[in-house]
Amino acid sequence: MTRYARIDDYITPIKAILCGKSNQKAAELRKLIYKSRKILNRHSGKQYSVDQAVEKLLDPGWIKSVARFNPDEWQNIADRMYIRARKILGNVQKPEIILYPSFQRFNGRVYEVDRTSYIAASPDFPHTTGKNLQVLMAHEYAHFARWRKTGIPSENVPVFAYIFEEGWATWMSIKLLPEYSLTQLFMSNLHKAINMPDPEGGYLRWCKKHLKSIASEAGKSLKAKDHKALGRFFQCQRFGKDNTPIRTGYYLGYRMIKMLAGQMPARKLMLEKPTFRKVSIWLDQLVNEV
Repeated sequence: MTRYARIDDYITPIKAILCGKSNQKAAELRKLIYKSRKILNRHSGKQYSVDQAVEKLLDPGWIKSVARFNPDEWQNIADRMYIRARKILGNVQKPEIILYPSFQRFNGRVYEVDRTSYIAASPDFPHTTGKNLQVLMAHEYAHFARWRKTGIPSENVPVFAYIFEEGWATWMSIKLLPEYSLTQLFMSNLHKAINMPDPEGGYLRWCKKHLKSIASEAGKSLKAKDHKALGRFFQCQRFGKDNTPIRTGYYLGYRMIKMLAGQMPARKLMLEKPTFRKVSIWLDQLVNEV
């Protein structure tokens, strides 16, 4: 297969140091991490200093977390997503990927380094291989392809923007991986692994049954940017006695984008810029069509 994706792989040299016979592993790791400290800061949100990152890498548990890491697997999947995306979206940017430790803080997202957007991924996150890796890459590449054209949104965006952006990435994942089930594409198979079990009957069945109530609750918080609103709809969090499934905003966004995809071609939808007014109208239209 022709190689299309550009991958900056920091995991392999880190593993080489840790698995080598040098008695200066800490010094070698410190040198490597210091040279890539700009990426460390973006990847960790400035949570770790160089020395703290080196300490975590030297923990025996870290090397175990990347035991199944294979850079060729990442390359092949990224290339495949790009080839499939071109057929749907036309002229899109080739994937540019940074593989760097996050110490299990996240598996993938898109961020900027020196004003250039990259798919930032963490092979040390649990279950980041096989089918889960394909789902991750499809989702993050959907973000990347869109944001290379429209610009990456601010990290402090309201709920209405998240509904569109995550809905787009989820809907596009379905197009890039049509052979996968919706359960796999929503990664609800991993909910128990993060101590967030699905309701009886499963995540998707619950979301489909309660779509109107999800839309109603989200509608009350469309302009919100606070931790609780974003955590409830898009992150793996629950608050108080809330027993609803996590990340219901993804399902709501997926259903909204699926509806819009019936009204405009994917290439136009990719360039759409969501506003509070537009998302409000679209959600009302979605609920009225159910």
